[in-house]
Amino acid sequence: MLTKSVPQVSVIIPAYNAEKYIEECVLSVLKQNYQNLEIIVVNDGSSDSTLSILMNMQKRFPSVLVFSKDNEGVSAARNFGISKAHGKYVLLLDSDDAYLPDSVSLLVETAERNKAQMVSFNFETLFPDGSIGERPVEYSFPDVKTSTGHECVEYIYAEHIGYFSWAFMYDRQFLVDLHILYPQGFALLEDALFLNKILRQCSRVAYVSKPCYRYRITEGSLSKRTSLATVDSAFKSLSEIQRIAHSEGSSIRFDAHIVRLYLYIYTLLIDCPASKEKSKLRHSIRKKVLETCSRNSFQLLCLSDKIKLILLKVFLLDNTHNIKDCVKKLLKKSSF
Repeated sequence: MLTKSVPQVSVIIPAYNAEKYIEECVLSVLKQNYQNLEIIVVNDGSSDSTLSILMNMQKRFPSVLVFSKDNEGVSAARNFGISKAHGKYVLLLDSDDAYLPDSVSLLVETAERNKAQMVSFNFETLFPDGSIGERPVEYSFPDVKTSTGHECVEYIYAEHIGYFSWAFMYDRQFLVDLHILYPQGFALLEDALFLNKILRQCSRVAYVSKPCYRYRITEGSLSKRTSLATVDSAFKSLSEIQRIAHSEGSSIRFDAHIVRLYLYIYTLLIDCPASKEKSKLRHSIRKKVLETCSRNSFQLLCLSDKIKLILLKVFLLDNTHNIKDCVKKLLKKSSF
């Protein structure tokens, strides 16, 4: 039930063949000390026992709302969930992840106190061996209480915040008014495109440095092969992000950031089977990198990425499957 004093929060969970972790995931929301919740779980055409588990949970817990639809991917499932939400705030939770205790109350209190349209929060990582570690982001979480959306984007470019749309809480009306949906048809970096669009329209972002979310890295996610179609969709996503940034005047830091991501997807392309389409995509990515990277943005790259770029420029990156080994060999030959 909605109350004026305690805003409702809608937690949206896309679930596809998630039988292993979905109950633990939903329970992490139900165990929060914040009670005014609606938990919207979108069964995205699962073929395992996910739906059965969810229907049992819906019977036991009135705040759990289960919807089933044909499989269209996580972006479509998120969009569907947002369309069904009624809360003042929206949270996104992946079906193999979990919220840490008392997190939702902290996020709502932060949003209300700062009148924020978005709240960026820290998280921890659960590895396949069961160990808990820091988030997979290069630098420490921003030491600020609030910023504009444009400033938040710069924190992403500087690698203080990662491209994880579940690492934000959103004012639902803000989402509705913008009419910005999760991009469909992208198999990789769809979160990056979504956040680049929405943060540029956000006037106030608040920050919570305490970890609120447990991000699970599974064996499957570590060993998943990348297809040519996946890399192609990532390239289109990055091209659109670059177009958006350049239309507003991009920074040197952005150029270094986008070059880093282009290099990343280029290395994913290396192991794809040879084809005319692969050759064309490889040429397109290489062209983007060389057009974008200036002397100033090159200086902002880490050593490994500098080596990748040099190898790319002289057409050797395709033959280098282990960049770290290559870096070591080049350093041994260098004078420093």
